[in-house]
Amino acid sequence: MSGNWLKNRLPDSHTLRRKLHLQLGGSETHPDALRSWARNTFAQPMVWHLNRRSVAGGVAVGLFVSWIPIPLQMLLAAVIAAVLRVHVPVSVVMVWFTNPLTFAPLLYAAWRSGSMILGKPVFAEPLSFSTHSLLVSAGQAWPTLLTGMLFCACISAVLGFSATLLIWRIHALRRWRQRKHRHLRKQD
Repeated sequence: MSGNWLKNRLPDSHTLRRKLHLQLGGSETHPDALRSWARNTFAQPMVWHLNRRSVAGGVAVGLFVSWIPIPLQMLLAAVIAAVLRVHVPVSVVMVWFTNPLTFAPLLYAAWRSGSMILGKPVFAEPLSFSTHSLLVSAGQAWPTLLTGMLFCACISAVLGFSATLLIWRIHALRRWRQRKHRHLRKQD
């Protein structure tokens, strides 16, 4: 994946800071501690700089947070990425891994992996569709689901980080070979 391709599609730091009202200076005489912390954290150049480690870290953070079943996942991904000094926009985009189309299969995968980890049978008893039995079943499924989600979050973050580094390396080697080939052609 080309750095120029990403740069053209991701917003720059000044645009994001302006839209999030995190500009340095401003009309406030006494900024609160949270806004001051956010300004300082998001003002670090590393959270906006495109290199293989920051992008791979952003992918890992985004994939990990996408498995956490809470609202405002993009905000959480941005804050964690800024604290870890990895690419913030990439982490926010990677949270979109979970969306209405992928939610049900991912939930099922988390439930299955949680069942395997905890050694619980997949279907302990026949399913009945009364309201009471569904609520009881849902209440008993949370530990299994959360265990599976944590496991899947860790696995997908590690795989996403590794795959990004590998793809970046392959792309860099390809570009290096093309430059070398062009240089050899000019010499002939």
